Formats: sequence, structure tokens, C-alpha cells
Amino acid sequence: MIDLRLSLTLFLIIFLEGYVVLSSELLAIRQVIPYAGSGTDTVSIIIAAVLMPLAFGYQAGGQFIQGWDGEKYVSIRKKLIFNLIVSQSILLFGLSYFVIDIFFTELFRSGITNRILQVTIYSLVFIVSPVYLLGQTIPLISNYFSKEQLSKITGKILFFSTLGSFMGAVFSTLVLMAIFGVHHTVSINFIILASLITLLNKDKQSRTVLLSWAITIFAMLMNSNIMMNSMGIVNNNQYNTVQIHHTENERHLFLNRNYSSMMDNDGNVHPYIAFMDQKAIMPIWKSAEKRNILILGAGGFTIGAPDKNNHYDFVDIDPDLKDIAETYILEGRLSKNKHFHPIPARAFLNKTDLLYDLIILDAYHGAANLPEHLATKEFFEHVKEKLKPGGVVMANFIASPTFGNDFSRNIHTTFTEVFPYSDREILGEYNLWSDNKSNTVNAVYTYKHNENEKTKKIYTDNHNTIYLDIPKQ
Repeated sequence: MIDLRLSLTLFLIIFLEGYVVLSSELLAIRQVIPYAGSGTDTVSIIIAAVLMPLAFGYQAGGQFIQGWDGEKYVSIRKKLIFNLIVSQSILLFGLSYFVIDIFFTELFRSGITNRILQVTIYSLVFIVSPVYLLGQTIPLISNYFSKEQLSKITGKILFFSTLGSFMGAVFSTLVLMAIFGVHHTVSINFIILASLITLLNKDKQSRTVLLSWAITIFAMLMNSNIMMNSMGIVNNNQYNTVQIHHTENERHLFLNRNYSSMMDNDGNVHPYIAFMDQKAIMPIWKSAEKRNILILGAGGFTIGAPDKNNHYDFVDIDPDLKDIAETYILEGRLSKNKHFHPIPARAFLNKTDLLYDLIILDAYHGAANLPEHLATKEFFEHVKEKLKPGGVVMANFIASPTFGNDFSRNIHTTFTEVFPYSDREILGEYNLWSDNKSNTVNAVYTYKHNENEKTKKIYTDNHNTIYLDIPKQ
């Protein structure tokens, strides 16, 4: 039988290992979003890169037998320490935004532009090995327990491991990323790993312990506020990596490396925002009847910025965007007629009973970061339900101007299935003769609700009613 203190120490190690694995998985998913997006395809690759090595790690850890390896005696304790220090060394590069930025940039420069392939390479280089080594922890630790009560001990081991995984999934995202930021959450993982190595070492001042804390300090420097600020990052929570780029006259907002918003010192905004303002908002800026306007995808809150008359609801999942926009883009507070709802778009539509005169869909920042659940027929139908009779929907998509790729054709088909007879305005210059499928611009759709929109007719030589259909003056 082992004493109580040792038993608690072993269960603490199991708990923290479970925490680090799940937390690292979520951090990896979050860190690659600016480069490969948050689609289920890329997320599934990282999950697979955690689960499979974890399974092999369990197997390898169970087969380990302590003994002499040449002139060195490798004990279970030494094996655990070795696994932890190697995992820490690899994760130092795999979870640090600075390194990830260089890594994905070089992949792109080398001609590897497919995001699924990019994430696969990232996972093989930075995720598989440390998870495999960390996965050996449970079977290695189990050697310290008595075999007489195997089922009881196994249950406890799985309980503490799963509890650690639970905390890694919940605490690291809902608390640490939200309050301290993704980069500081990364640093906390390294502090935990260094603490485990220190706990396992009999000599608390050994070279291994000092190396572990040196790696931790280096990780903290690479993920410090100073490093983030040097890259223009002003916020890095569980939803967005927010970058602000200033020029002499302009302020630019980037969300997960996608150009999201702009405003200059004269109040001018991005051309597609200016187009929406001019077409839909300027005619009602000073109207006696106050209109209800819904913006799904707040960005920099620049849509309708000068309008202090109508009622605005801005909806975005990131609760920090309002403060960021007021501080860095608008350089002032939102007017009292504008209200921010930090909630997912579909959840807001389920929640609100208000009907709107104008709904603007602006959550589609780029192909890699396209929110899949906001590009479906069901979502568009839900949006339409919140439209007043005669109301207008405007949507900005980053798409091919000539329908040169599958997404541009399919999003057009999906949108117009729900919002027929929509106008499609291409903003920005493009080469009509180019066959480049990656050539994309702002494609702004405008739809005005019409009770007779289901009336469809095709003119033929045999049945032609054009003369009857043309409105008579």
C-alpha cells in the first residue's frame, strides 16, 4: 500500500496531465483559426491528431518496463520526466502564436495553400508527438498502485484523468481565455508542465528542472503582451485574434487575420460599408419614423456610424469587440441608439421578438473564416422571419465576381432560394477574363421583401405576356 501523500500526488499528476492535453488541444484549434478557419474539417484533423496518439500513448506506456538502457537505469520516474520535458519543448513552438504565424506563412510561400493539408502538417509536427508522450502518463503512474484493488484504482485514475480533461475543456476556455487571453492561457500550460517536472524530480534544482523552467520563461516571453503588441494584437480571446493597424490617417481592424473594418480621420469607412450606408441607411437617417436595424457581425461598428436616429442592434459572439471598436476604430462611444448584444447570431434570432426594417449580414470575413452555420438555408429563413413587410436584407460575401468557384455558386443559390430576386453588386476591380478561382471581392446582395415574389413566369415564343406584365403609367 502507498501512503496518502504519495497517492494524492499521483492523482494530482494524472489530473494535471488530463488538463494539459485537453487545454492544448483547444489552444491548438484556437491558434490555427486565423490561418485555416474554424470549419469542422480542420477542427476534426486536430481532434484526430490528439485522440489517435493518445491511444498509442496508452499502449506504449503500458508496455514500458523500467530497467537498464545501456549504462543508464531508466525508472518510471525518469521516463515520466523525459516525456514531460520533450512534450514541453515541442509545445513551446506548437502553441506560440509567433511561431505559428511564421510556420503557416512559410507553408503558404512554399506552395502549400490547401488549409486541410496545412493543418495536417501542423498537427504532425507539433501535436502528435507531445500527446503521444503525455498519453503514457496514466499507465506509467498506475505502476505505483497496488494490483490487489485494480478495478477500484482504475476507476479513480480514469475519474481524475477525465476530471482534468473536463477542467481543461471548460476552465481554460470559459475562464482563462476569456479573462487573460489565449496567449496567457498557453503560458499557464507551461507553468503546469514545469510544476509537474519539479514535482517528479527528487532534486528540485536538477538540470532538468532548471531547463523546464527556462522553457517556461521563454514560452511566457513568446506569449507576452509585449510580443502580442509587437504584432499589432490588442486582444486575443477565445473568439478572435484582434489586430489594429494604424496609418497616418486610417485605422484598420483585423479579426483572425481577416480585414474586417476601417475608418479614417474624416469618418470614411470601407467601400462596401459605404455602399451599404449610401444605399440603405442614408435615405432614412433623418426620417420621422425610426427604423429597426439589425447588424449580424458587428466588426468595427462602422455601419451607420453617423446615424443617431434609428434603432440599431449589433450582434456578435465576441463580447470584447465593442470596447475595441470604441477605443481603436471609432475613437469614441457608440451613440445611445446603438445596442450591442454579445451572443451568437442564431441564438439572438431565437431570443428576439422584434421585427426589423433592415437586416445586414456581415459575419463573412473570408473563405477560411466563414461561419458555416451562418451560410445555410435554415439560417437565411430564420433571418427572413425577422423581417418586416417591405423590409430589406443586405449581405456581404467574399466571393468570386464571376462565380468562378463552388462556394460563390452555392452561396448564391442558397441565398437566392430564400431571398429571390436579389440584387448582386460587385465592389472592387477584377479581371473578367481571369480563371483564378481564388480571385474574390466583396459581393453585396440586396433583397427587398415582396409579397408577390413567389409569382414566377418564363416568357416563351408560344406564351409571351410581357406587354401585359409591364407596369402601366
